[in-house]
Amino acid sequence: MEINSIILPSWLKEKSVFQQGVELVVEGYAAPSATITLEIVKDPTDGRRVSKLDTEYGVILSLETTTSGKGHFVFKIPPYKASTDSYTFIFTCFSEVATVNDIRCGDVWVFLGSELLSVPICKSQAPAVPMKRNLMTLIRFFTPERSGVEADDDDLPYNPKNHYSAAKWIKVTDTKELAQVSSSAFSFAYRLAEQIHYPVGVVDLSYDDSTILSWISRDVVNSQVALHDYLVSHDLYFEEDAYNKFLVKDRKNDEITNLEDAIEEEHENSDFDIDKQARLEELTEEVDNSLLDFPNSTKPATSTEGEASKAAATTREPLSISAAQTLDFGLIKPKKVEEKKEETPEVKFIAPKFRIATMYNSKLAPLNKLTIRGMCFSPNNDEYKFGRYDLLLMGLLQTLVSVFEPKEVIDEDLMPSFLLVAMHPDAVDFDNPYSALEFNENLSAFIRRLTMPTGIVSCHDLLLPDKTKPFTLGTRLSVVALGNHFTQKMPKSCPECIAAERAGNKFILSFDNCEDGLRLSENESILRGFSICGADRVFYPAKARILHGVRVMVWREDIKDPVSVTYGFTPFPHEATFKNLTDLPVLPFRFDREASFYSPDLFFTSCDHLTFVGKDSKKDDFERLKVYKTFKGNGAIDIDTMNKTEGSSSLHIRYETENSLYGFEPVLSYASLMGPIELPRRTRISIDVFNPEQKNKKLKIVGFQGEAQIKQELIWQTLILDWEGEGNIVLDKLQILIEDSARNGEIYIDNIIFI
Repeated sequence: MEINSIILPSWLKEKSVFQQGVELVVEGYAAPSATITLEIVKDPTDGRRVSKLDTEYGVILSLETTTSGKGHFVFKIPPYKASTDSYTFIFTCFSEVATVNDIRCGDVWVFLGSELLSVPICKSQAPAVPMKRNLMTLIRFFTPERSGVEADDDDLPYNPKNHYSAAKWIKVTDTKELAQVSSSAFSFAYRLAEQIHYPVGVVDLSYDDSTILSWISRDVVNSQVALHDYLVSHDLYFEEDAYNKFLVKDRKNDEITNLEDAIEEEHENSDFDIDKQARLEELTEEVDNSLLDFPNSTKPATSTEGEASKAAATTREPLSISAAQTLDFGLIKPKKVEEKKEETPEVKFIAPKFRIATMYNSKLAPLNKLTIRGMCFSPNNDEYKFGRYDLLLMGLLQTLVSVFEPKEVIDEDLMPSFLLVAMHPDAVDFDNPYSALEFNENLSAFIRRLTMPTGIVSCHDLLLPDKTKPFTLGTRLSVVALGNHFTQKMPKSCPECIAAERAGNKFILSFDNCEDGLRLSENESILRGFSICGADRVFYPAKARILHGVRVMVWREDIKDPVSVTYGFTPFPHEATFKNLTDLPVLPFRFDREASFYSPDLFFTSCDHLTFVGKDSKKDDFERLKVYKTFKGNGAIDIDTMNKTEGSSSLHIRYETENSLYGFEPVLSYASLMGPIELPRRTRISIDVFNPEQKNKKLKIVGFQGEAQIKQELIWQTLILDWEGEGNIVLDKLQILIEDSARNGEIYIDNIIFI
């Protein structure tokens, strides 16, 4: 560096926001053993004239210090209140002057992690709600290079960087740069500013191709023996030589991709380059792509059908409460690094997102000493594979504590918060479908043991690929942030079940973070998603009702002595749309972790809807799928909200027979239904039928014995057929036939129950 140049922290730039209410520490470098001064000038944003006698404006602070022999200096700036006024920081050393203009004092938040938090505005779509200009002026974003590799970098560094080369703060008027800002971060900042009416700055670090390992510093890994040993045992720990070898293989893979694209383009143009083809073959032989995925994954072995739910109930080693309670800004004590007894063996190739410290080195380390209000973290969809996620979360928190200020907090109201985004159902592993649910359970259990403000936000109800989803997530995070820091009237997290009381054959459930109450989602009249079980530990869908807006009563007529309850505890919880009044969804839960058979998706039995949100095949996005289809004859299947026996509606079918038969069925072949559907301890099917024409008809169900006569009466009638197989009912199809000698007819179907 030049001998007299003044080097300031990377985050202290024009348009920056610094944290109100706490001391601000500014460290930098200038000429060695020299006097350096700092003046802070405050000006009213509205441009009004200020009297020279007004001590609130003009030069409000002057500090002076002497740099060390290496030029290092430190200024400690006292706490200021949040304000829309403009600050200017002027650093002077000899003839060198560094001026930082247009600074605001407000709240600073950090967004890190991956997935939804990293979707830029240019790839999403804001809800159709008018934006208020006066609020837009309050929000600012600090945006380092998304991948962490800046223009003057060859690769992500092995050692921590001290400074960014190009990162800067941006305002909403910087439209080109704003397009690359996280849409969740934008929505979060806007909704927060809407409530607190002072500046909000978001440090936007999230990157979709990262995992929690990327954000943990190597120093923390080395100081935490359990974490270090865990990573070593899973071939995830590496030294610099191994990392450099990874980079060589990365470059070869990049070259392979570029050559394949170039050769394909040449073939389309009837051209052929022998040298390129030879180089591609040479590289393909050199690179072992079989090791590019998660190495030595802790993902459980594939479960046989019917055992996956029981595997999900296995209890992991409990998190150490005493250890978790030390994860408090100011309470973490340094741990002695144990000497290595032997050299760490050379590790296998590790895919970039599973490499420890890469995002810390390139994106977190340059933010050292930045004062913040809180942090929001979103896991990668692959992170359910880690068996000891509690160790990784502790490592992440200790890393964040080592970077951000304040580390010591006297006033608990100034304690930074840690907000987590629960894993989305799209992360499901079809071989172990309950793994993502268990992951979210463990997240919730972990943060409940921390002494710092915490919250968890779910997006399990946001299944459809909607470009507004990241904005919705940002809004939900802002609600939780408000509850943790600004008002007791807002929830601190998504609502969770905290107690279940038995009352006869019913459960009465209590929830936290209800605030003004609980409600059904839009366009819903029936509370869905709950299941209960008896002593046999076999869960089936249950009825539920909101009591006085804050509690829920759950029951099922054929279970007289219920022992446990779940809500939304299914890999694809499309029925779990229950919310509080601030639009935060109730977190899916199971009340205990005893080995159980959890209810399959029996959405079709209610006869209330013609579509549901699911996956047609394992690789498909979520979409709206038809619940029922005609397989014999012709028919029009509608719902009728007036003529019904249970729920909100029934199926009204107008049909045309084929050889005196009309057949319809729920579509059970969708991947998200996890078929075939197994129904333990069920041997019969009950179905309600209404015959509006009062004609002679019969009902048959493929796989069930005999047929049932439909009465020629204008009444709802319940028909019951026995399973013709041995043991439990197992369905890959449920084909229902109406026998009618007339060519045309109609029928109402409702309330399909397996008994």
